[in-house]
Amino acid sequence: KRQLQPIEISQAVKNAMDVAATAAGEDRVLVPHRYLIKVSDHDSQEVTEQLLKAIRAEVVAHASQKGYRLTGEIELKLEADAKLARGRVQVGSAAVKSLVTWQPVITFNGERQELKSGTVTFGRDISADFAIDDRGLSRIHFEIAFNGDVAAIRDLGSTNGTFVDGARISEVVLRSGSKISAGRTEFDFDLLPLTGEPSE
Repeated sequence: KRQLQPIEISQAVKNAMDVAATAAGEDRVLVPHRYLIKVSDHDSQEVTEQLLKAIRAEVVAHASQKGYRLTGEIELKLEADAKLARGRVQVGSAAVKSLVTWQPVITFNGERQELKSGTVTFGRDISADFAIDDRGLSRIHFEIAFNGDVAAIRDLGSTNGTFVDGARISEVVLRSGSKISAGRTEFDFDLLPLTGEPSE
């Protein structure tokens, strides 16, 4: 049976780091700082604290060489996995919540529209970002503002009001799954994560 080499573990962590690297703006590449290393029961007895420290030092050097920004001190956790064959290693990184990019989408009249960061307006006037043929809507009825993290809806002094989940609002933060009604039109609002779960 082949022995798991320390270099294979450090390489696996570096690979996981490279895969998880998320560009946050022009020059900032953020990477998670927590990694779970899974090895076979037998190999887990061979990996000492000393060895983990050496692997961690290599990973830190790799991050600085690549110019990555870490979200915290690098943490490596070792776990024995009975399903893994001897000599095999699997590394998972704990995704950093703030790194998830959310895409707000709004569905109305059978069409799904993606919203960009910033403010968009809805109404029956052609000057609205989303012009909707509904006489129950005011010319510019409401707006949705999204800052990359949170979406808020604001009624722009409409005649018939804007309703979120059945309640008339002036301004409110939207949740994924919120139902908006204005005029005779129903809108479904959702926030979809753009970063997928790491697959096995």
